[in-house]
Amino acid sequence: MRTLLVILMAFVGITSSLIGMLLLAYPVLTAYSYSLDFLQPTFSNNFLLPGTMFIITGIISLSALICLVQHGKMQYSLSLAGGISMMVWVTIHSIMIQSIPWLYSTYLICGFIILLLSWQLKGKWAA
Repeated sequence: MRTLLVILMAFVGITSSLIGMLLLAYPVLTAYSYSLDFLQPTFSNNFLLPGTMFIITGIISLSALICLVQHGKMQYSLSLAGGISMMVWVTIHSIMIQSIPWLYSTYLICGFIILLLSWQLKGKWAA
């Protein structure tokens, strides 16, 4: 189970950080072939806030990954925080844009699995 947690944390941390950096580097919607009403009324016409939030959740997940690899004290607490932050961000952003793209559903499922694995390995569930 720990190996699966490490793999999921690496996937979520690396990809969400890269996606966030890409959204900050090219914040204009037309670069992603979206119409300008895709984010209305939630955002003006850019991805600065979603990009920043993806980077923040990616950094939390990458910090948890480093602790998991080094067998740190906070490894499962950080991975719990990473899973929860990803699920919260995806849920909030999906509500704001009023749709769930396939990538968001993938991150939501990964966040939920990370949450369950971290909770189990921390010893708070199904002892």
